[in-house]
Amino acid sequence: MPTPIPLSHNPERERQAIREQRRRFNEAIAAHDTRKLDACWLADIHVSTSDGQPIVGRAAYQKAFETFFAMPNFITFIRTPGQITVSTDGRTAAETGEWDGQWRLAANDLDIRRGAYMASWRKEGGRWLIQAELYVPLGNGQ
Repeated sequence: MPTPIPLSHNPERERQAIREQRRRFNEAIAAHDTRKLDACWLADIHVSTSDGQPIVGRAAYQKAFETFFAMPNFITFIRTPGQITVSTDGRTAAETGEWDGQWRLAANDLDIRRGAYMASWRKEGGRWLIQAELYVPLGNGQ
């Protein structure tokens, strides 16, 4: 049996770094700032949107956000991490959580769409970047 490779990272520190990167991501969406969003992704990011549409590559994902940001009734998307699992070699991680999308309606009401998501992270150059995301719609609500 081969000798196990010792962990070269601190899993809790890595989970905290991913949570911090996700917080920055949420802030960039709330600010409608595609430049800051772009700093969170790998160049070849793959996304499956909540309506099943594939988005491949940083430029395509940035364009999708620009489309949302141009909508006068769009407010924000919020990703709330639940579990983050870091690989034994410290190079990749899996994040699961819940997402909310918010749009303004007439009479100060909100249209809120909810669901679950899964994200794949890769550590490059000492930073955690999103490699892929999958969004599953689970309904609307207040």
